[in-house]
Order: sequence, then structure tokens, then C-alpha cells
Amino acid sequence: MSKPTVRKGGRPSKPTDEKRTHVVTIKLNDAEYSDLLERSKAAGVKMAEYVRHGAFRLTIVSRLSGIEQEIARGILNLSSDFNQAMTCFHQLKLRSAANKLVAVVDKMFDILKKLRPNKETDYVCKNT
Repeated sequence: MSKPTVRKGGRPSKPTDEKRTHVVTIKLNDAEYSDLLERSKAAGVKMAEYVRHGAFRLTIVSRLSGIEQEIARGILNLSSDFNQAMTCFHQLKLRSAANKLVAVVDKMFDILKKLRPNKETDYVCKNT
């Protein structure tokens, strides 16, 4: 009589390309750990999955280069002058001049977007 085959219980093994074999260790202080634990619980996932999701879904961009900082600073310095000019145009009822000025500013913002595309969705990693 042949021996009955014993079925192993549990989940079937994952294919080798889906197995996670590398471990990354980070150190956190108590406040960071508790914050991470709360966030993962609120999201309803394990902490490792929460960290993994954040690591691969987050886009980290470098700080602005020196030239990019100069350009941004120059444009920001012009903002108060722009505001004063717009106020004068509106007081003098010069709508067409105001519209031209707005068009120039829109072009400046297009240039800034070329320096740092998708700035609204990017995250900056600060070196501390």
C-alpha cells in the first residue's frame, strides 16, 4: 500500500523574481519611529510596505544649482516691482499695458518651469 501524500499547508512559494532577498536598515529616533508607525497603521499596511511604497513612489530632486538660484532670486526680486506696476496700470486704466505685462510674466514662469519641470509634484530632499 502506498503512503498518502502529505500536503504542506500555507501559501505557495513566490517565484524567484518576486522574492525580496535584500535588507536595508535605517535608524530612527523614538519620535520618527512612532510617527512612521502611526502613518503605516493609518494607511492600513505594514511598516515595511509603507516605507517601500514611499521609497519608490517619491521623487527626490536635487537642490537648485547656483545659476538656478540666481535666476529664481532675480525673478523673486522683481515681484514687488511687478505688483507696483500692475497697481499703477489699473489706477490709470491702462488695461492693454497690464495685459502685456501679464504675458511677459507668464513667459518668465514658462522659463522657470524649464529649469525645474513638475515643481508642484516634486519633492526636495534637504541635506541636513
